[in-house]
Amino acid sequence: MIRNIRLLTVMSLIAALALGLAACGGDDDDDSSGAGATSAMTETDDSAMAATLMLNGEETVLALDADTAGVLEENQVTVAPVAPATAGDAGIAFPITGGEVDSESLAGTIDHSGGLKFSAGGTEVELTDFVIDTEAGTLTATLPDGTQLTTLDVDLSGLERSDEGGAIVLTGIATTLTGDAATALNDAFSVELFEGGLPIGEVTVRATAG
Repeated sequence: MIRNIRLLTVMSLIAALALGLAACGGDDDDDSSGAGATSAMTETDDSAMAATLMLNGEETVLALDADTAGVLEENQVTVAPVAPATAGDAGIAFPITGGEVDSESLAGTIDHSGGLKFSAGGTEVELTDFVIDTEAGTLTATLPDGTQLTTLDVDLSGLERSDEGGAIVLTGIATTLTGDAATALNDAFSVELFEGGLPIGEVTVRATAG
């Protein structure tokens, strides 16, 4: 009898141990599933962070290069804003009307209304509806006949980004005149004043997204 009781006790302990090991194995599976879920959530969060921002307002301000402004003035070429762009102490401001950029890399486009009017000797050239392509590093403008002209090269190597009052602020952006734009302006005014690479000025972008 005593031997049977001992045998039953040993068997019970072995069974309990087996159940315990099985339970531990189940916990490992749960942990593995949990790790997989956490990884998936992290990937989803990363994707959300890199969402596309749909721009809906504020402005881009161009502070005209002082030396270039001096040369234009010496040659009696005036530069004025085309409404709704406006001139102020900081430069010429162009309202942002739309566009979309990546929330992390800022690759995309920024659309504007208004423009610039170059005038000399009774001749006027209007460049309007600027589109900045941050990926290509260009600013394209529309001529009065509807032609698109790549007007400026946009150097983003010194770009600095900050967030102010719900707006994205981009500074440290330099611009220069493209060769195509220089040729167009020289032809329009019958001069050889403009050349590709001419510094145009520093640009500051302040944009909101919805």
